[in-house]
Amino acid sequence: MSAHAPIPQEIEAKLLVPSVATLNDIAKLKELGPYRLWLRRTLELHTIYLDTAQFTLAREGIALRVRRDRAQWEATIKWSGREDGMMHTRPELTVRLASAPAFPFALRPGPLADHLSELVAGQRLTPILISDTRRQRRSVRLATPGRSPAFAEMALDHVRLRAPGRSRSPTTPYGEVEIELESPALAQHLLAFATLLRKRFALTPTKGSKFSRGLSLLYGPELVSA
Repeated sequence: MSAHAPIPQEIEAKLLVPSVATLNDIAKLKELGPYRLWLRRTLELHTIYLDTAQFTLAREGIALRVRRDRAQWEATIKWSGREDGMMHTRPELTVRLASAPAFPFALRPGPLADHLSELVAGQRLTPILISDTRRQRRSVRLATPGRSPAFAEMALDHVRLRAPGRSRSPTTPYGEVEIELESPALAQHLLAFATLLRKRFALTPTKGSKFSRGLSLLYGPELVSA
């Protein structure tokens, strides 16, 4: 990674969900141990991962994606991080896009180009993987008098991965829970809540990311490093 301003760290617990029924059961939760869950807006996320024809970014452990929620687009770079069981920590940089992206994707002057231009070296960035995700969200709070601030967001994801174009069928959909830390001062509660959820619903830790899962399914495990 280039020497620039510090990149925010994404800290989250990731758990695979064995069935749609289990995902729906988790969605019904309003409390779990000393924690309370509050409804947030459900998102319909359309995500396009980009790379060069030689998978230059993926081979360096980098995921570049553009994502749409409603009419708003954003671009995100994720670098390889650290996994410890269900806990995942990795640098993540997100910027808003003024309009829908065109392909091949241009690295215009700004944070994306600052971090990727040297590596990409003028190669075309085109779609390599698409995910469509229905994300049910809950804020996770301590059960205290009044309404305490959320220390994490729980995302219940129903994910479908596919290659660009129509020549290949989508992969089998799967379910995943991501619990992302929002308040570093209460970081100890992220692991505690995720552990309770894992035991309650017999969930298993997720290995890797949606990106690495898609790469492995569509292109083979030799590309999986992000």
